[in-house]
Amino acid sequence: MKSLLKETGFTLIEMLLVLAVLMTVVGIAIPSYRTFEIDKEEDRFFDLLLRDIYFAQSESYRTKAPVMVVFREADHTYEVIWNLKKGLPPRKIPLSVKVKKTSNINGVYFTANGSVSSSGTIYFSTSTGDKSMVVHLGKGRVVFSE
Repeated sequence: MKSLLKETGFTLIEMLLVLAVLMTVVGIAIPSYRTFEIDKEEDRFFDLLLRDIYFAQSESYRTKAPVMVVFREADHTYEVIWNLKKGLPPRKIPLSVKVKKTSNINGVYFTANGSVSSSGTIYFSTSTGDKSMVVHLGKGRVVFSE
């Protein structure tokens, strides 16, 4: 150890100081990265959910059959279903996202002509606060708000 210190020209105190600064930076960076990672995972989930809802609507136009996007709270998933068969594999909902009990609908139901059979709001609890998904009656517009 002493020969290494002599070769580099650093004293033991200087090396410990550098190590302390490095550990402080790492100790701050890792938790902030985890927050960033959770936020991005939630963004990807809501983007995929919106795309799946648009897919369900277009599939109801194409097949002339009702299509549903249903949330399964027990499994922490949602599914796109048509003709009483599962259309897409169940999609996982991130652990940081929860469907709130105050939601007045538990899914989005498209009729055979692509319109929504019932309107309402689904509320989500996320790591950054609450989000809502409003399903408008008629042409089936879906709007997210924070």
